[in-house]
Amino acid sequence: MPVSLLFRTVRAIQTWIAMTGIRLTARYIFRLRIEVAGRAQIPRGEALIVVGGPHRNWIDGFLMLFVMPNLPRMVFLGSETAQRIWWRRLVLWLTGAFQPVSTTSALNRDALEAGLGVLGRGERLGIFPEGWDHMTDPAREIGNLRRGVAFLAQHSQCRVLPISFAGTTELWRGKTLRVQIGTPIAPPAPESGKATQLTWSESLRATLQAQQPADPPTRPLHEREWPWLTTWLD
Repeated sequence: MPVSLLFRTVRAIQTWIAMTGIRLTARYIFRLRIEVAGRAQIPRGEALIVVGGPHRNWIDGFLMLFVMPNLPRMVFLGSETAQRIWWRRLVLWLTGAFQPVSTTSALNRDALEAGLGVLGRGERLGIFPEGWDHMTDPAREIGNLRRGVAFLAQHSQCRVLPISFAGTTELWRGKTLRVQIGTPIAPPAPESGKATQLTWSESLRATLQAQQPADPPTRPLHEREWPWLTTWLD
C-alpha cells in the first residue's frame, strides 16, 4: 500500500473515532439537545472554509465538528499557547482536528499559510472569523471580521460555509443549543483588492448575524446541572 494511501486511511479512521466520541459525549454524557437547521446546504466532498459565529465558548468548535460530515476532515487552527493544562491539550489532540500555529508573526502569516495548506490537501478549514479575542463580547452580536477569511477564500478559491450558533454562552448538562447552516458563499475573485475583501467580509458578517437562530430556552441557576461545562475547556 502506498504511504500516502496508508496515511489517508489512518487519518480517516482517527477522524471517525474522534467524531463518534464527540457525538456520543454530547448526546449521552452532557445530554445536550443540539438543534440543527440547514444540513442540506453542506456540499459533499468539497474543500471548504467553514466559518462559525458568534464565537463565545469553547464548545463552538465542537459544535461545528458535530454537524459536519466526518470527511473531508475539518481542521481548526489554534494558538500554540492556548492550552497550558496537559489534559486539555490531550483532549484537543485526540480529536485530530486542531492544528497549533503561531499567532505572533506579522499579519499572522503562519496561520494563513497553514490554512492554505489544509485547503490544498482537500480538507475543510474551520475558522472563527471574529478572531481569538471576542469571547466576552455580546452573545448575539457578530463583531467586525478580519480579512483573513477573505484572503484564504480568494487565494484558495474555496467557497465559504457560514454557520451561526445560539445558546452557547452558558452551558449545563441538558442545555439546548441551536445551529443554523447557511448557503455556501463564493470567494472573492482572484484579482480582488483590499476594498473588495473588506466588502466581502462585511457581507459575510451580515450573513452570520442575519441567520442566527433564536435563543433556546433557559433554566434558573439552581436547576442547572454541571454548570462548570461553561468553562470546561477554556
